[in-house]
Amino acid sequence: MNMRESLQRGWITIGVPGTQFDDGGTYATYDADALPAVPREVLEDPELSWLRALAPADGSMAPNSWSHATTPLTAVGVERLRTAVGPTLTSLPADLRALADPAIHERLWSATDAYLDAGDHLAPVPGGHLLHLVSDSQWVLHWYAFLGEDGTSGVVCSAEPLGYDGFEGEEPAQWDPEQSMWVADSTIEFVWRWWADNYAFAAANPELCPALEAPPWFDVAAYVAEYQSSPTR
Repeated sequence: MNMRESLQRGWITIGVPGTQFDDGGTYATYDADALPAVPREVLEDPELSWLRALAPADGSMAPNSWSHATTPLTAVGVERLRTAVGPTLTSLPADLRALADPAIHERLWSATDAYLDAGDHLAPVPGGHLLHLVSDSQWVLHWYAFLGEDGTSGVVCSAEPLGYDGFEGEEPAQWDPEQSMWVADSTIEFVWRWWADNYAFAAANPELCPALEAPPWFDVAAYVAEYQSSPTR
């Protein structure tokens, strides 16, 4: 059983206005079969050029002075972490390499003040390693790229701060599959859903959020309507 098969599946995100979700916490969890389809323009673009073409977001996900920043999520930073685990990881997916670019970080926005950071080290898990991608400002949740020893990849969300050294003498967090969920089959999918959900939130709350640019082919109302009326967890 591989990592994807061993974890519960779903999508953890900001509650998208106009959809059904439990409004009792910071995030909503949508069933995997209740999600909008990923557009062809996104699936066929491992370089994330659709996002790169947008204007930088005011208050973007680039780390700032309030972020717990360690290793930058850049080509140099990720390579440093990759080589530390030896020959186990020989290459990285093209879409993950595209995300490891400050120009991309400046075009992502988060309603929960999340930021991008690669962590102190890659976290070993069954079948591969986790590379830290995103934390929110309160460290409620963390998102990771799964890098399988067999070349498989995807994105996992966990409540545990994996890949970070322990604070003030504490032991580093340990992998707990019960606290984790498989949320995307690729970095492409993860970036798209993150961007689209947070864009939808910002568009519905203009008094609270910055005005964000969208690709000319994106229809936010149609996107929200694609969410199925499936109970959230």
